[in-house]
Amino acid sequence: MNRPLRLSFAIGFFFVLSATVALGEAGKVVFAVGDVAAVRGGSRVPLSAGSTIEAGDTIVTASQSHAQLRFSDDALVALKPDTEFRIERYNFAGRDDGTEIAVFRLVKGGFRTLTGQIGKLSGDRYQLLTTQATIGIRGTHYQVQICAPEQCMNGSEAARSGMYGAVYEGRIAVANAFGGDEFGVDELFYVPDGEAPIHWLVPPLFLSDKLKPRTSSAKAESGAAGFAKVPENEVNAAVPAPPFTYVATEDLNRFALTTGATILVGSDRDTLELDRSGDPSLRITVDAEERLTGFENATLVAALGAAAVVDAGRDDSPSGLNWGRWQGNGSTIAQRLGNDVVHNDGGNLHYIYGATATSLPGSGQVQYAAIGGTRPTDSGTGQAGTFLSGGTISVNFTSAQLALSGLAVGFPGATYTMGGTANIANGAFTTTGIGATGSCSGAGCQPLVASNFTGFFAGPGGAGIGLDYYFNTRTGGVIEGVAGYKQCPGGKC
Repeated sequence: MNRPLRLSFAIGFFFVLSATVALGEAGKVVFAVGDVAAVRGGSRVPLSAGSTIEAGDTIVTASQSHAQLRFSDDALVALKPDTEFRIERYNFAGRDDGTEIAVFRLVKGGFRTLTGQIGKLSGDRYQLLTTQATIGIRGTHYQVQICAPEQCMNGSEAARSGMYGAVYEGRIAVANAFGGDEFGVDELFYVPDGEAPIHWLVPPLFLSDKLKPRTSSAKAESGAAGFAKVPENEVNAAVPAPPFTYVATEDLNRFALTTGATILVGSDRDTLELDRSGDPSLRITVDAEERLTGFENATLVAALGAAAVVDAGRDDSPSGLNWGRWQGNGSTIAQRLGNDVVHNDGGNLHYIYGATATSLPGSGQVQYAAIGGTRPTDSGTGQAGTFLSGGTISVNFTSAQLALSGLAVGFPGATYTMGGTANIANGAFTTTGIGATGSCSGAGCQPLVASNFTGFFAGPGGAGIGLDYYFNTRTGGVIEGVAGYKQCPGGKC
């Protein structure tokens, strides 16, 4: 997960619309499986392969039914079961002449789409409306899913209500009355009901639902058989979903761990990565003391080399937390940014990993106290400071929220403190997109422009927590460190 400074902003969309947009053919159905229909005026029109769809239609798929639509600008839309998708406005004359427009409304359910010429040529004239937010695009491939309370299951647990999405190509802008943000390739987002859009860490399982095999009730008519399918890409997100593959090198002093885990790796210059078991691109190496010596996934490749591991610590409880920091010359860090690779030699890299969380409580409140962490580093000055206090993390499992308070780190003449709240999803949490509260006291303070933290639960019942925190300074530096936490006896610290 790249860590650019993100400032909240509102996004507006401007459309030059004619007083009326003529209803007419917008496209055709590529295929329809199960009960698929168009609500057109006061009528319900069954749809099958080759059926015409029109501006003003509401396309409805029943349970265990799905459909694929192709619009006249070559846009493809794959509708999931239990979806209601309305073509609010649509016009395309085959060219960019100022009359083209595509406005859709997702009332419920979800879909995946490859936008067509309207999105590519006139992105400001494409709009998706939902209850949670409005989406604008620029030539893209993305997916969205609206979840009512208790509707979407992420494994055995119901996901929070709201809108979830992922971007596979291009960029999208998501905005509502509470704020907005942009999301690019391999980024996930979540829009809670009544809240601003935020970046999401772990891809929900329901975004990659596989439809049960069924036989279509109609064959595609001649001329429609060549329609391309929406690619069946899996979400290749910055934070892939769960088994953690530890791979030993030929160095006999490096070992493979045998248990699943979640890991946070933060380079104080560039990147923050949260990864976990199941990501096929993930490779981890550790030494005899289980200190991190190598990390590789789809966006970061890092090797300890001749650098040293310092500030190392571990918790031998079921949380399995293990943390440390790379220091000195000799390490290599290569960050993949799209088609570009940014290489950095040396620098600090903080890490913390732990056993994969299992059986997290569904209710109740528990407090966690810090048990150790790395010395914070300042990428702007090159200094290593003092980890003064990890503070306390108070978790409300009933509302799936937590609050950090009292975290403090020190540098000469300056004490930086942080606190804030975050939502919990799939055993992870972050303030990215909403921000934490950071401050500094002392004559040596640097002006701060943002503060954030990201973390995960570890071990059975969430016995521990791994946390990465960072302060963005006005000069472009990052003050960063990691800390480990464990549940306080009786749940109270």
